[in-house]
Amino acid sequence: MYIVTTCLRPTDDVLSRAHTHATEYKMKFVDRRKLSIDELKKRHQQGVLIFDKRRVEFTPLHSTEPFFFHPSFSVFRVKQLSRGGSDPLINAMQANPGDHVLDCTLGLGSDSIVMSHVVGSTGKVIGLESQFITAQLVREGMSVWVEKDEQVNEAMRRIEVVHSNSLDYLKTCADNSFDCIYFDPMFEKTISESVHLNPLRTIADTSPLTQELITEATRVAMKRIVLKAHFESDTFERYGFTHIKRKTSKFHYGYIDLESKSI
Repeated sequence: MYIVTTCLRPTDDVLSRAHTHATEYKMKFVDRRKLSIDELKKRHQQGVLIFDKRRVEFTPLHSTEPFFFHPSFSVFRVKQLSRGGSDPLINAMQANPGDHVLDCTLGLGSDSIVMSHVVGSTGKVIGLESQFITAQLVREGMSVWVEKDEQVNEAMRRIEVVHSNSLDYLKTCADNSFDCIYFDPMFEKTISESVHLNPLRTIADTSPLTQELITEATRVAMKRIVLKAHFESDTFERYGFTHIKRKTSKFHYGYIDLESKSI
């Protein structure tokens, strides 16, 4: 699938993390030896996963554009919440400290970081990522990326990243085992407008929501199921989500309130 290497001047810690990853996932470790990424790809005919001090970077075999974990807009959103502001996702989720949240479409993890900040150390956020390399990038990246805001760092470190298909994972969960479940099938329409996600296009999971997913989520969640989708998407109506319209954004949220249904 890919080879594992390091930056040109790795520290002992970087070397150790790279070797550990290669061993754990049975990938080939290659000594960098001042070779360029293009040279490594040509020699091994595989994508390249590069360990560095502050991040882990992946370059697909047939692309020159690397991608790596970055907390992105979550940094601004966490700061805004800390100052007493609001966040549309958190409002849709009605998330509170101590809640257990399942993010079924982790991607690069920006939303999960915001959720983790809100539920705090007494809560829990599990992020599911069906694509193996993306899950590895985000797991490794969240463990070493450092922001000036310590609240963001703490939120990242608390997230549990799981490489799994969301439906398969939901089927293993007990009834009412999470407070809220979140879906962001963003590649349905939104990726064409998200330039920073360009390198992710070739490996992204474009699977849409299904009734089976919603049925399982309804069994597993206690409070709410929340959906993020393009404002033109018919997914809100199709699966019975209350559509929260946002005039200033092309991305809207919707929710299924399970507490009101249980009354």
